[in-house]
Amino acid sequence: MIKFIIFFISFIFLYSSEIKIFGLSSSLVGDTIEIKDGMLIKDGMIVSANHIIYNTNTKKIIAAGNVYINYDKNDYILSNKVTIDLKNGNISAEPFFLFNFKDNSWINSKEAITKNNLYFGKKSIASTCDVNNPDWKIVATSIEYNKQTKWINMYNPTLYMKDIPILYFPYIGFSLNKQRSSGFLRPIFGFSDNEGLLLTIPYYQTLTSLADLELDPTIRTRRGRGLYSTFRFVHSATSYGEFRIGFFRDFPSYQEKYNLANSIHRGWSFLYTNKEIITNNDKLYVDLKNANDTDYFYLDAYNYKFKIINDKILTSKINYYTTSGYNYFGVYGKYFKDTSKISNDDTMQILPQLNYHRFNDNFWNNFLVSVDANIYNYTRKEGYTAIKQSIIIPLSYNINFFDDYIKLSITEQFSAEQVDMSTSEVAKVTRLDTFLKVYTNLSKKYDSFVHHLSFALTFGMDNYFNYNGVESDYIDTNLLKKSIAVSLSQYLISNNWKINHKLSEVYYFNSTNLESKYSDLMNDISVSYFDFYLKNNNKYSLENHQINYNSFTIGYDDNHAQLELNYIYQRKLYNIDESKTYGIKTYWKFDKYHKLFGEYSYDLLLKRMKYQIYGLSMQKKCWNYSLSYKKEIVPLLTSDGISSITQRTIYFEIELVPLGGIEQQYQLKSN
Repeated sequence: MIKFIIFFISFIFLYSSEIKIFGLSSSLVGDTIEIKDGMLIKDGMIVSANHIIYNTNTKKIIAAGNVYINYDKNDYILSNKVTIDLKNGNISAEPFFLFNFKDNSWINSKEAITKNNLYFGKKSIASTCDVNNPDWKIVATSIEYNKQTKWINMYNPTLYMKDIPILYFPYIGFSLNKQRSSGFLRPIFGFSDNEGLLLTIPYYQTLTSLADLELDPTIRTRRGRGLYSTFRFVHSATSYGEFRIGFFRDFPSYQEKYNLANSIHRGWSFLYTNKEIITNNDKLYVDLKNANDTDYFYLDAYNYKFKIINDKILTSKINYYTTSGYNYFGVYGKYFKDTSKISNDDTMQILPQLNYHRFNDNFWNNFLVSVDANIYNYTRKEGYTAIKQSIIIPLSYNINFFDDYIKLSITEQFSAEQVDMSTSEVAKVTRLDTFLKVYTNLSKKYDSFVHHLSFALTFGMDNYFNYNGVESDYIDTNLLKKSIAVSLSQYLISNNWKINHKLSEVYYFNSTNLESKYSDLMNDISVSYFDFYLKNNNKYSLENHQINYNSFTIGYDDNHAQLELNYIYQRKLYNIDESKTYGIKTYWKFDKYHKLFGEYSYDLLLKRMKYQIYGLSMQKKCWNYSLSYKKEIVPLLTSDGISSITQRTIYFEIELVPLGGIEQQYQLKSN
C-alpha cells in the first residue's frame, strides 16, 4: 500500500512543467535523479523501465531493463537499454524493437539510433506477420525508417519465407503509409506460347487530393505493344469518376497469321456515379464503353485476373433520377455496340427514355392513385426508328373483410400507348380496364416454424379499348384482352430450414388472333436445410406443353466448403436464341487461411466447354497469394467475320503486405 501511494505522490517537476517523473522509489544526488520501476512523461512521449537515470544538467535519460517507449498511440519501442537526449530528441537503443499497431508492422534491430523522425538500425528484420514465427520476413544489414512518412529503406535485404531465403536485393524501399503517393506499382508479367513475354509496369501519379492518374504500358513480345491509362477523380463526398483509354498495336506478322480484322485495338470506358447532384434526392450513374473489338478488353493487363468478361455486346448506360415527395422523374439512355459486326448502323438504341412516376397516394379515405408515364426514343442510322409514348393511371379502392382476413381491391386503370415509326405509320392503343383483386396475407406461428401465405385472384376486364391495328414490335398485343390472373406465394421458416415458393399464371379471354391463351406458368421454389439448398425457376407454356425456361441449382455451403451444380435451359422463342448449359462451382477452405476453388461451364448445344477455372488461394493479414488456371473460348474478330480462340492461362499472384508483390500469367498454346 505504501508503494502504491508513493507511485502517485512521488513525482518531481524538474525546472520545467513539461517533464513528469513517477516511480515506486527515487533518489536525488547532485544533478542526477535515479528512479526504480518508474515512468517519465515528456511532450506526449512515455518512457517506462526497471531503472531510470535522469541528469538534469545534460538533459539525458538512461533507461534499462524492460524499457518501453510510446511516441503516439500507434508506435511502440521495446528495448533492454535506451539513451534519450532530450535536447535534440535523439535515441539510441540496444536492442531495438519497433511495433506499429495500426499497420501491424514491426522492425527488430540489434542496435539502433534515432535522429528527429529517422530511425537507423543495424542487422535488422522487418515484417508484418506474427512476431514469434513470421511467415515472411526481410533480413537486412542496415535499415532506415522515416517515422513521419512511414518510408523504409533496406540495404542488402534478403526475403525469407519462414527460414528459407527466397530473393536477394542490393536495396529495397517501400512505404508503410496507406496514404496515396506517386510511384511504380507492382509489375504484371507472364508468358504466352502465342504472344511471347507479357509485361506491364504500371505507374501511379497523384495529381491532387481529389484526382490521380495511372499509366499501364504493356508489351507482348510476339504480338505487339500498347498503352492503357486511367484517370480517377472525385469532386464531392458522394461522387466518383473513372476514365480509361487505351490502344494496342499488333505486329503485321501476328495480324496476318490470325487474319485479324484490326491491327490496332483501341477503346475507352467512362464510369461516374454521384449520389447527390443537386439535392440529396437525386442520383446519376454513367457507364460508357466503346471499343473496335473485344481484343481491346482482352489485352488489358488487368484482365490477367480473370475479372473482365469478353462480351461481344458492349452496353453503355446513362441513368439519372430525382425524387420529391410522391414524385419520381428519371432520364435513361442505352447504347449497344456489337463488336462482332463491322458496322453497328442498324443496331437499335434507346436514346433517351424519359419516365415520370407518382407513387401511390392515399388522397381520400381508402382511395389510391398513381401515375406512370414513359417516352422511349428507339433510334439507329439504318432501318426504321420509332418513338413510343405511354401513360398508365390506376385509381384503386381498398377494403378489408372478416377482420382483415380477406381484402378487396378495385382498380380502374386508364392506359394509352402510341408508337410513331419512321415509316410514317402510327400504332395507337387506348384502353380503360377494371381490375378486381381479391387477396389475403396470412401468417401463423407454430411450435417450430412460421408459415406465411399470400394468395391473389385478379380479374381484368377491358371496359373500353381502341386499337388501330397497326403492328409494332413495341406494343404487346397480349395486353389487349380480358384476363384472369392467379398468384400464390408462401414461405415457411424454421431454425434449421426454410421454404420459399411462388406461383403465378394469367389466362387471356378472346385470344383467337394471339399466340396463346396463357402466359407462361411461373414457378419459383427455393428450399434450404441447414447448409443444403435447392433453387428452381421454371417457365412452362400451358399452350404448347413445353418448358420455355428452366434454371435449376442445388448446392451445399457452410462457409468452409461449397459445392453447387446448376443447369439453365432457354427454348428458342421469337427474339431469344436457344441455349442449354450446365455448370459447377465449388470451394473448400481446408484451414483458416487456405482455399481451393473451381468453376466449370459447358454448352450442351455446341457440345463444348465454355470456360473452366481452378485454383488455390491463401489470405492472411500480412500476405496472400493465388494460383489459378483458366480455359475459355475467347471471341475473335477476323477479316472473315466473328471467330473464336481457345485460351489456356495459368495465373499467379503474391502480395506481401504492405511491401507489394507480383502478378504473373502464363498462356499455353492457343487453338
